Amino acid sequence: MSAAVPAPDGDLVDRYRARVGSGVDELVAASGVRPGHAQVAEALAAMGLGGLLAARAEARRLVHDDGIYYGGPGRGEPSPGGPLTKAPGGGALREDSHAWRLDPVPVVLDSAQWERLERGLEQRAILLDALLADAYGPRRFVREGLVPPEVILGHPGFLRAADGVRTIPGERQLVLVATDLARDAAGNWTVFADRTGNPSGSGYAMANRRITTRVMASLHRAHSLSRMRGFFHAMSDALRQISPTGADVPRVVLLSPGTASETAYEQGFLATLLGFPLVEAEDLTVRDASVWLRVGDRTDRVDVVLRRVDADWCDPLDLRPESQLGLPGLVEATRLGHLAVANPLGAGLLENAGLLPFLPGVARAVLGTDLELPVAQTWWCGDDASRSHVLASLDQLVIKPIARGARSATRYGWLLSNAERTALADRIAAEPWRWVGQEPLPMSTAPVVTARGLEPRRFVLRTFGVLAGDSYTFLPGGLGRVGADMDAHVVANRVGALAKDVWVLAPDEPELTSIEPAGTSRLRVVRAPRSRGTAPRVADNLFWAGRYLERAEGTTRLLRVTDDLVEDYGSRPGTPGFATMTALLGATAAVTGRAVPDAGGPGAGGTDLTGRLEWLRDLVTDRWSPGTLAFAADRFRAAAREVRDQLASDVWNALGRIERLLAELPPNEQLQPLLSDLQGAYLAVEGVLAESMMRDATFGFLDAGVRIERAHLTVRLLRSTVAVERSTVVDGQVAEAVLDVGESIITYRRRAAVGDGTDRPVASALALLLAEPVNPRSVLWQLRRLADDLVLIDDSELAARTRGLIGQIAGADVEAQASDHAALAATLSRLDTDLQELASSIAERHFHRKAPQRPLLHYWAPAWQKP
Repeated sequence: MSAAVPAPDGDLVDRYRARVGSGVDELVAASGVRPGHAQVAEALAAMGLGGLLAARAEARRLVHDDGIYYGGPGRGEPSPGGPLTKAPGGGALREDSHAWRLDPVPVVLDSAQWERLERGLEQRAILLDALLADAYGPRRFVREGLVPPEVILGHPGFLRAADGVRTIPGERQLVLVATDLARDAAGNWTVFADRTGNPSGSGYAMANRRITTRVMASLHRAHSLSRMRGFFHAMSDALRQISPTGADVPRVVLLSPGTASETAYEQGFLATLLGFPLVEAEDLTVRDASVWLRVGDRTDRVDVVLRRVDADWCDPLDLRPESQLGLPGLVEATRLGHLAVANPLGAGLLENAGLLPFLPGVARAVLGTDLELPVAQTWWCGDDASRSHVLASLDQLVIKPIARGARSATRYGWLLSNAERTALADRIAAEPWRWVGQEPLPMSTAPVVTARGLEPRRFVLRTFGVLAGDSYTFLPGGLGRVGADMDAHVVANRVGALAKDVWVLAPDEPELTSIEPAGTSRLRVVRAPRSRGTAPRVADNLFWAGRYLERAEGTTRLLRVTDDLVEDYGSRPGTPGFATMTALLGATAAVTGRAVPDAGGPGAGGTDLTGRLEWLRDLVTDRWSPGTLAFAADRFRAAAREVRDQLASDVWNALGRIERLLAELPPNEQLQPLLSDLQGAYLAVEGVLAESMMRDATFGFLDAGVRIERAHLTVRLLRSTVAVERSTVVDGQVAEAVLDVGESIITYRRRAAVGDGTDRPVASALALLLAEPVNPRSVLWQLRRLADDLVLIDDSELAARTRGLIGQIAGADVEAQASDHAALAATLSRLDTDLQELASSIAERHFHRKAPQRPLLHYWAPAWQKP
């Protein structure tokens, strides 16, 4: 440790140093601030506790607005699957989701420290790659006694179906690697685990950086940092370069288990960073021992799969037969060299804690040198002497199964009761090869912002590496995590750990803007044929995202007008305004499917003023009932999460605002301000989508959903209002209210003022909202846009059918229709049916989802390895 420099003035940092005591800390030392951290300490002192708490609150808001979460769909969030009227979302609800938790104070590593750490990580990655190749190849390390056979062949991560398979062209097989480190008592970085199956966290690290640089902007500007973006360029290049097919532009996909995955946010974000499509198993098919991506009515060959599905769930044919997440035939495609998978199936073997005691010997045999990064002292219980030591020291050690999993959690001996330690000792004695004991690392601490000031929390670092030629390159910094409280020894997301941005100070020499693998050149640019298709699952979710977005926005407009009428006329029965209010309440019930509580008798508009307002409030906030704003918002979010990689990031900011608005409505508060804010937020989402998406099939499906829904809502609104016979005075007021809902009241008044068009309000409402060719709110406009969308998705048949409806509406005589309410109601009813049938036809022709796979309930694995 270098000599510390004096701390800056500021009670905040001084009090923090007193809390740290004699332990190793990332910011302070016993006599002052750690070298290179003076600017951080000065910034913290200058911000004071109030400023830091504000930064923490802002970080939480940004996390919420960006939709960053860890865990599956949570309470109040629809779980994908179990469609509701063919919409994604509506199945069971889970309660294990929580927002990503980020502390705003970064951890800073100087460039010299990072260079030393990077060298050790590179050496370790090369060693792990050699172990992987040997375990699924000659197994020389086992034969020569460097690694016990039980540690390799007895580990659940060893996939026999992948034995002898080299899925990656070239010498290296391990494409991605992550390493978990903490400091020992002397302050040295020490490895305590490896993550090689499908290492997660690099996307979260980038998300942390984006937020921290905003909430700690002045501190960020004061530092010259090594940038993260180059790592993702390197990852993109590495994935293309491992293609076994020789394609000029290899097709790479990111295979996800779906939005129920605990790291679903990161998967979508990573797909966006890399530029590769996010797919699920149902988007893929195997033909001629190759993997193909289903796009529209054709398929495109896939060359490389970046998988985020656990290896043993990837292929129900060769691996776990009950898997609904995998693709039958995937293993065979890799076996025949038709597909590269990163990381290779079976790479999770390297996460085996039982390997840790033997890595130093393997390093000397393979690399001819000792490990540069020390490993936490670990004893494998399959060895008699080691087992005796572990059993004698259970109350002092971390006890780990060699295989990670929910059924085999890590135990902390000092936290166990006597009975629990006895039971654990019995399990170790029964199956000793399955357990290791590990010396606990004291860990360094890092400052966390709390209401009581800065608190020291135990800190762990996860680093990320990617194959670069014959070696590896690393994400500068990585993902930092700190304990949920000062006493927490377990630092993990599942127990409430907080994330930390980790800054690596840039070296003095100019930094490259991107990481270039040594000895290689970037792929030459070859223009690939433009794909016009969209995977059925993606198309389905895009279409329903559009429908639910428009449903929420259109319902908001309707509720604004209805609520305003209730406030004005709800206590004035017998007036034309009361009759207009009653008509709009009925229209709201017809559009939302939620009947008005009838407590006031016929003609009373259903219940009293208070009851009507409560009913309207429920239509805004009830998350559980179809037809409400909150329900539509949840369903839109669920569908959008399924296609996160297709949508601009600004969508999530507007969605975060919508969620806050729906959650923060105080009791007895008027709805008008909330509805106004919601309308603005929905318009923001629609604007982002309209101005950021390419006009291709992806946009076509999303916009088709919007157009179908807007036309459908408008037709239902007209049918339940102007198609009902009323007195002339009430007819006029109802027509004006409907025009207000349809954002056409200003046009109506301007035209009336100059004598343009009919002087009958009902006829004007029909003309503007049904048949006006230049009104973006008219049904005719929606159908014309829908026809354009259907051309984008390459469906000329449905486009022609839509044009037929356009011709019927364009040729309608609105004056005559306005005079015959019964005929108008029948016409609108037929049009409503036509729109529903058109939506059903789009689904039938383009949303052919794969049928659920039926498991073959057969296991060849040993009994202890079965689920």
